[in-house]
Amino acid sequence: MDEEALVRRCREGDLMAYRSLYERYEQPFLRTALRLLGRQQDAEDAVQETFFKFYKKIHHYRSGSNFSTYFFRILINSCTDILRGRRPETALEAVPPALGRESTHELRYTIDQAIAGLPEQMRTCFVLFAVEDLRQEEIARILEISVGAVKAHVHRAKARLRALLSLSREEVTS
Repeated sequence: MDEEALVRRCREGDLMAYRSLYERYEQPFLRTALRLLGRQQDAEDAVQETFFKFYKKIHHYRSGSNFSTYFFRILINSCTDILRGRRPETALEAVPPALGRESTHELRYTIDQAIAGLPEQMRTCFVLFAVEDLRQEEIARILEISVGAVKAHVHRAKARLRALLSLSREEVTS
């Protein structure tokens, strides 16, 4: 069943339709929230909050608009609310250096830590572009910023990550 039909059924109070949307979006949302927030519990909280907000405000959704963009916007807002409630986190420079011959798990951890150290808006743009494979135009709609700003954030994120990861390698070899 397509998303529009599920939303229509949700509006009519059909909990099975809501469950179908939950099952369809839970894992992708959890993956995105984890990349944005860096903590499993916070990511789970953001996903739960996203579905709760959607359920409460289902009547605000305009049929015919892009549902995934609308839904991602709720998720991003939930993640932003959690980030605002935190104390300042690890700076990008404080990310632990990469190990010499890393396993895939260690490399992934190093990259995730580097991504977590990016400024919030830059990290959000980068994760939606590089991890979720969204188009820059869609990211701009979700975040309500210009396409140029998305491009700049993604470009700067790539440059920072590249510099940090190459610096980590140099520290290991020296």
